[in-house]
Amino acid sequence: MPDRIHTIPVLEALREPKNCAFCVMFEKLEKDSIQFIMGPAYMEDDVRMETNKVGFCKKHIDAMYREQNRLGLGLMLHTYMQQFNKDVGSIIKGRLPAPLFGKDQGGVISRLKTHITTTHESCYICKKVESTFDRYIDTFFYLWGKGGTEGDLIKSQKGYCLPHFIKILNMAESLSRGKRDKFIDEIIPKWQNLLLELEEDLEWFTLKFDHRNANEPWKNSKDAIPRALALLGGSNV
Repeated sequence: MPDRIHTIPVLEALREPKNCAFCVMFEKLEKDSIQFIMGPAYMEDDVRMETNKVGFCKKHIDAMYREQNRLGLGLMLHTYMQQFNKDVGSIIKGRLPAPLFGKDQGGVISRLKTHITTTHESCYICKKVESTFDRYIDTFFYLWGKGGTEGDLIKSQKGYCLPHFIKILNMAESLSRGKRDKFIDEIIPKWQNLLLELEEDLEWFTLKFDHRNANEPWKNSKDAIPRALALLGGSNV
């Protein structure tokens, strides 16, 4: 386990005062990846070859545009469009004879649809982030199994957002029986308590709009909505 590479960012995120440490990890990975691709990396041939082939999703195209590096973005988009147009040209030029009736199975339309869909759904930054993020999840379980202060830090977490908790559950399924039981006893109850606490805070938030509760304290409900959105996979407010 390369502690210096993956343990430190995981531990730093676990120490953040937020409900989902994995949201902290993911957001930092996204930010670092965008700054990497909009820095000197866009002039590296191997990076440009990969971005020409894979492209970017809408979310990360927008994030790259906000970086204000118009030259770098323009160069990447130019060579990407060159490759895209080359591929489209090859599909059209090598088209199969069109059928008289029915769908254009295996012909130019279906091949164009496949190419555009595949290209539109792929993203260099998504791939880069997900690759490292999966290793962070491995590191999380490594630290948890190691015990000591690192294990205690994980046990002290309040919970995790639903999208990231699904990833944790997927990894937990492959644990040995003893570790699975430990996971169920140590991690799931904390996550369940977070859900119940949030349900209670949301209820009180709505009840505060009743004039009879106007003079009652807000308790812990003022930020109940952003916390609920974060739990469901929205912004980690």
